Amino acid sequence: MVRQTFAILLIVFLPGLALAATEIRTVHAEATGIDREQAIFNALGDAVRQVRGAQISASRKVQSALSRMSVRTDDGREASVEIRKGSSSQTSVAAEGLISGYQVLSVSDASGGGKLARLTVQVPVYKSPGNPDDGRWRMAVYPVWPARSFYEVGDQRLSREEVSDRMTQAIIEALVQSRRFAMLARDKESAIRSERARMAGRDIPVEEKAMLGNELGAEYLVTAQVTDLTFKIEEKVSGLTGERSREQTGALVLEARVVVPATGAIVWTETLNLAPENLGVELDGSRGAMQMLFERAGQELALSVIDVVWPPLVEGHQGEELIINMGGELMKTGQRWQVFALGGSVRDSHTGKGLGRSEKLVGMVEVIRSTPKMAYARVVEGKVQGKGQVLRRPASTKAEDPDEAIRGTRKRTCLPIDPC
Repeated sequence: MVRQTFAILLIVFLPGLALAATEIRTVHAEATGIDREQAIFNALGDAVRQVRGAQISASRKVQSALSRMSVRTDDGREASVEIRKGSSSQTSVAAEGLISGYQVLSVSDASGGGKLARLTVQVPVYKSPGNPDDGRWRMAVYPVWPARSFYEVGDQRLSREEVSDRMTQAIIEALVQSRRFAMLARDKESAIRSERARMAGRDIPVEEKAMLGNELGAEYLVTAQVTDLTFKIEEKVSGLTGERSREQTGALVLEARVVVPATGAIVWTETLNLAPENLGVELDGSRGAMQMLFERAGQELALSVIDVVWPPLVEGHQGEELIINMGGELMKTGQRWQVFALGGSVRDSHTGKGLGRSEKLVGMVEVIRSTPKMAYARVVEGKVQGKGQVLRRPASTKAEDPDEAIRGTRKRTCLPIDPC
């Protein structure tokens, strides 16, 4: 025996719904039921499932039924035979959604008994702000994990909570400004849960509830840990001239990974050892210097992530200037970037998997101005023709072997610039 159970968890009717953030989809649905009312209800559930999808769980249970049968053997004696058999299965379908209206087209007798209802149903669908199909990959940054209970920066002691909050915010801010990814919030989930609980309350208009159930999943996940953050300032006095000087020592050690959460695959991992001269920060005890320390560290991590996942490209020329498809704080005036022309795809002879595309160094450019979405640069070395070349920072370019031209993308991971 096969039995199907359809459970509609939430069907709310929204009369006169007309919101800019909500679109109405009209779908045709039909279903059977033991009577007219049940058939219409099941058809409404079918309409919700067409738009919102459904969760399906199936189970099969084998039941044993015992019966006895008497049979006569060849020699005339009677014998008792036990027979055990029987099985059943059940499928449960659950859907949740809102309905703004419906029209009953017909209700007729079903061939197997009961009623068959045919409807047209209006189902509201929430449209998130912005363009969801802008081609950017979704990325989330989880709260940075501090390995120590406190850290010392100059004459200040920072708690692990403060370091985690400030470092996480700095990384998120840099990645958002890059406009390379659609960033998802993961560090303030308690606030998001509180707002959703409020939206689900009785005092909230029903049409607002169309926003619930639209959370997105990240295609890339950034995790990081601060293993060390110790900066000290030492004053030195010259024995010859008596001149005083300040020297900064220490480093910020940040362990980071980029992970594909759907599979758990690690796309990239690196330990950044950032000395004061790498960050370009002079700690003078002011709040501004401390803030700049975290901002620069977040930018360094963001640039490393972007270099692996989605590096900036040359999009065209404007006179003698190159147009770069990344701007903001990550493309500062005066920065120099190496330019690589992309060649054909390279595959591993052992595994057959793509290693990425070959790259050939063709020049060096210097950023001359930057806007929120793009930057402009001039060529200071070599020649850059056409568009599509990759930009990489000289400090992050692996140049131990000048003849090595293969970009080291991770195995089994297709990145946006790879011809997968």
